[in-house]
Amino acid sequence: MGFCPQCGSSEPLVEMAGKPGASIAAAEVVGLQSAAERSDNRLATGWGEIDRVLGGGVVAGSVLLLGGEPGVGKSTLLLEVASRAARRGQRVLYVSAEESTAQVRLRAGRTNALVDELYLASETDLSVIL
Repeated sequence: MGFCPQCGSSEPLVEMAGKPGASIAAAEVVGLQSAAERSDNRLATGWGEIDRVLGGGVVAGSVLLLGGEPGVGKSTLLLEVASRAARRGQRVLYVSAEESTAQVRLRAGRTNALVDELYLASETDLSVIL
């Protein structure tokens, strides 16, 4: 990258793992049966198959990662899910890290996904998105 995304320093990055005095965070590991159970409210997409795959809908505040080969329709699918939520009055932010806003806007026009409550950003830096 040429600079540290945290502090902006252009000094060389140094690997700290395994060095004396280096602090490495560890995740808490628990048995699955003893893990705390949560019943999150889910936002139904209104698209039966998607809701079924997501266990009843999208968990508010969650992040979904959808993977697949290039060109199989991941972006188109998620744009459709976002537009359906926006049509039901939910405010939706669609963030694309690979396509420009102009590219997503063209797809939205072709797929009838232009909705008032659907907002769009093209950004790769999570801190900027947040």
